[in-house]
Parts: sequence; structure tokens; C-alpha cells
Amino acid sequence: MKRKPLEIKKEILTLLKQENEISINKLQRKVNTNYQSIINNCEELEFFGFVKISRTDKDTVNGRDYLVVKSTGLKYNK
Repeated sequence: MKRKPLEIKKEILTLLKQENEISINKLQRKVNTNYQSIINNCEELEFFGFVKISRTDKDTVNGRDYLVVKSTGLKYNK
């Protein structure tokens, strides 16, 4: 059964409560949805001020930069 975008956003915010900052790829694995879905939901959360998406410096393992999502600390009701 397909999950609603609201459920995915709640999972993202719950994970960010625990970790405060997390990569898009790690979110993809933990929320169990695809990369584009995570990007779209995070962009919407960023628009409303709940998260900040930023690009990091190059990863030490593969030399590529990657996206990180960070909580802004704005409170939300479940």
C-alpha cells in the first residue's frame, strides 16, 4: 500500500529529532522510499521552515559531495 506524503514527512521529522542532521541517502534507507520522494518531501519541509538542505564538502570515501538535511528546530504537532 502506498504511503501518503504526510506520513513520509512525519518520518523524516522524527528521524531528524533523533539525529538533527542526516544525509539524503541515509534518509532514503531509513524511511524506505526512493531518492526523489525524499528530495521532494524535504524541499517542501524546507519551504515551510522545518529543515535546511545543504550540500557538504566531498566525502572522504568516494570524493563526491552529497546533500544533508538538518533540522531548524521549528516545532511541529503530530
